[in-house]
Amino acid sequence: MFKNRVLYACIFLSALIFAYFFGGKVPYGFLYVVILMPIISFLYTIVILIRFKYTESLDKNFITKGDIVNYNLSIHNEDFFLYPYMRINFCGDDSIFKDQFRSKNLSLLPFKDKKYTFELECKYRGNYGIGIKSVQIEDFFGLFRLTYKNAVAKHITVYPRIVFLERFNLKTNYICETNSTLNNRFEDMTTVSDIRKYAYGDSLKKIHWKLTAKTRDMMVKNFQSTTQTSSVIFLDLLKSPYSHEVNTIIEDKVLESCISVIYYCLNNWVPINLVYFKSEIINRTASSPLDFNEIYDTLTTISFIEKIGLKDLMKVHLMDNITNSNLVLCTSNMSYELYNEIYNANYSGYDLSIIYISPSELTGSVDSDADTILSNLTEAGVDVYKLNISDDIKYILER
Repeated sequence: MFKNRVLYACIFLSALIFAYFFGGKVPYGFLYVVILMPIISFLYTIVILIRFKYTESLDKNFITKGDIVNYNLSIHNEDFFLYPYMRINFCGDDSIFKDQFRSKNLSLLPFKDKKYTFELECKYRGNYGIGIKSVQIEDFFGLFRLTYKNAVAKHITVYPRIVFLERFNLKTNYICETNSTLNNRFEDMTTVSDIRKYAYGDSLKKIHWKLTAKTRDMMVKNFQSTTQTSSVIFLDLLKSPYSHEVNTIIEDKVLESCISVIYYCLNNWVPINLVYFKSEIINRTASSPLDFNEIYDTLTTISFIEKIGLKDLMKVHLMDNITNSNLVLCTSNMSYELYNEIYNANYSGYDLSIIYISPSELTGSVDSDADTILSNLTEAGVDVYKLNISDDIKYILER
């Protein structure tokens, strides 16, 4: 556009000199044409800006991470004149759809349209604007560019993937056999607490057939019960100092891990408290699988923009809660201040698990302090789960 303006300025100056030194109808006619050209071209561009139309559609607005969504766009020319030099910019090209959306340059003949279809892979959770961000229209001579900005973009909600855990190391309390028999849905069927002789009323499902055949006495298995188990899950929403793209990937991994643990607990009827800081300390309670969807919806669009970290959150929350329980920490930020809070909670009798998402694969640098802290916590008896971005959540959390 700059070159076109320079060229026009040269032509205008030549026409002006030509008319000034030679005069007459031809020189002045040429000067008037040069003057009128950009004016007419500008008015023509305004008409196109007002008249052009487009339609866009999504085949679905709510999907799960990893799914494909189809976005369809059609640009229409309903007039008898040409639409030159249009450029379509998309609002998804700076988010999770980077490299999937490409700006389109086109021209439209009279009474024609152009259609585009994009298959978009939704790599990370969240709520995203999608579709046309702006349409830039240039005049015939490339002197002006008018921009139409789309004020109402379409939105798509990408839900985090739920990793279905078969086990997760939570400390459990034990209950009497009678209550256990009546409430076997609360038992962790993957963990045997002890084996004893058969008593009247025991379920046939609990019989240890191999041991019964060996001892010739009816033997049954007792399982660890989760009826009295409770867990407090801390979610760290502290803003990280990395780029938007790197933060999106890290946050997605943190949430995916957190949601998988929440689903495991509620699906096994383990009551939980989900604690995080969002302008204030939020403490959400849930005790059954029916409570999961509400938490799931909230975490899908939650933002990691807070200035209050996990160390302050733990300090305030544990100050008012003296009941020992499982504490599960989900974070991508590790510091010696947080280490001190974890150590104090562990010393106070809490059973701690920390799920740490390491950003090293994305940043290209190794955090030796974080590795040292995690090693010390492991020696102190804390269950430490370190996940790199490429690690399988199910494999790490079930070990």
